[in-house]
Amino acid sequence: MSSLKASSQDDVDAVKTTSVPSVAEGVVKNEKHAEDEAHTDAGLAFYREALSIPLERREELAAVILKKIDYTLLPFMCLIYLLSFLDKQTLNYSNAYGLQEGLGLKGRDYSWVASVTNIGYLVGAYPSNLALQKFPIGKFISCMLLSWGVLLCAMVGAKNFSGIMVLRFLLGALEACIGPAWMLITSMVWTRDEQPLRMCIWLGCNGIAQLLGAGISWGIGHSNSTVLEPFQLIFLTIGVITLAVGLVALFLFPNSPMDYKLFSAEEKAVAVWRVSGNQTGIKHSKILWHQVKEAFMDPRAYCVAAQQLSIGIINGSITNFMSALLKGFGYTSEQNVMYQLPNGAFQLVSTVAAGWFSSKVKNMTIITICLVHIPSIVGIIGVATINISHRLALTACCWLLGIVGAAIILNWSVIAGNFAGHTKRMTINSANFIFYAAGNVIGPFMFVPEEREEGFLDLTDRENESFRYRL
Repeated sequence: MSSLKASSQDDVDAVKTTSVPSVAEGVVKNEKHAEDEAHTDAGLAFYREALSIPLERREELAAVILKKIDYTLLPFMCLIYLLSFLDKQTLNYSNAYGLQEGLGLKGRDYSWVASVTNIGYLVGAYPSNLALQKFPIGKFISCMLLSWGVLLCAMVGAKNFSGIMVLRFLLGALEACIGPAWMLITSMVWTRDEQPLRMCIWLGCNGIAQLLGAGISWGIGHSNSTVLEPFQLIFLTIGVITLAVGLVALFLFPNSPMDYKLFSAEEKAVAVWRVSGNQTGIKHSKILWHQVKEAFMDPRAYCVAAQQLSIGIINGSITNFMSALLKGFGYTSEQNVMYQLPNGAFQLVSTVAAGWFSSKVKNMTIITICLVHIPSIVGIIGVATINISHRLALTACCWLLGIVGAAIILNWSVIAGNFAGHTKRMTINSANFIFYAAGNVIGPFMFVPEEREEGFLDLTDRENESFRYRL
């Protein structure tokens, strides 16, 4: 009897010492729980909520959600991305209608004006990625879109080299957010298998932007305005369109699938569950420095950055000097703009086709990236070797150059689908766009503004920078 009492007493003492935590222990546990919660992804609570919904219902809602985002969110993303590219392209179209003469640009001035946008992009790339991690994506992008519109309208008032340089620099810095934001949104709402095609669709809108830009510029070029020059009207028209879309986006564009106005409460939860297999989360606002370190230690990041640098060099040349190339072939201003229309069609079709192929055939993204470089390489060789008398053949080679755009977006899809951890992905994203911008800065300087006379100075092939070997 006494041993039973002793045993009972021991159980009571054990409960007192092990089952009931002290106040201090409770504080530590609460702090640990709060720390764990601070490190969780924004979508975790929605994912847990989705698990309470029967699987059959979840799968039914997932199919509805895919249709909603494909037919509403994707077109909205396409429109905004189209405008971001069209904004940059205004320089190229304005160049066909007297920009250099109107602003008194000489020598390499135009190359600097073309490059300064990408210098701004280079400067704005990392801060933009940090802002996207800290602030609501939809609202941030909308504010930037409105700012682009204001800057484009302000270019009407540029009177000289320094004025256009400042405005183009600011335009590039503000537009640096669009690519990273669209990659982030894509990874939030589409599965890894769905991402390449959707990314190629919104990047393919660069081709539509070229078609629209060429058409708008051709129409404006026939205006009889006595107040503004045609190149100024191009800036103003596209600037006003950008402002209008920015106002709509401010009220309608979502920050994440958890606040999309077209989703019901149940659909918001299932939208997060639908992409949980990506293992990349939705969004995390805290910067985790160990992920930054891991990003810089990952050799794959450097491979992606090197490719983006090389693609950027080609893109910087094509985007800003297409008008100059065609002008060199002997086309008038109107013909110059009209012959840029097929370039947009080439880029649109090739980009969407490449995205469709890499989505349908698994583990073919890298190979597809290599394949789409081939037409652009052929185009570069053609421009360098075909005689000027065959200007239609030279023009067709210029159209082939735009196909490299498919490689840009497929490279972005590699990042979106293969790097997990929000801070790590955003760090690699930043490096990706910094190197891409650096390539775009270098690209315009691949062109020489005057005809060189070295051939008459009895220089050797190594001394003459204009000498080209025959292969």
